[in-house]
Amino acid sequence: MTDYERIGRFIYAFHRICGPVEGLSTDALPKSVSPEVAARAASLAQRFKLLEKDFAAATDEAFASTLVEAAAVRALIDNSGQGH
Repeated sequence: MTDYERIGRFIYAFHRICGPVEGLSTDALPKSVSPEVAARAASLAQRFKLLEKDFAAATDEAFASTLVEAAAVRALIDNSGQGH
């Protein structure tokens, strides 16, 4: 698979799981999100941008672990303010 196909699939999967990376900024997050979750979301956004920038050097494991973290962060954001 070419590098462009890899990064394209990664970006598509990330957006399906977590939405646009801009939505992970502190200003875009719901006010009910804890500071810890906001920090984790910011870290995830930074990680996404680094992988996007240097995708040719990124491993499949880095893509996969970022998608796992995206799902976890999305769940935490979605559950914020619901008593979880």
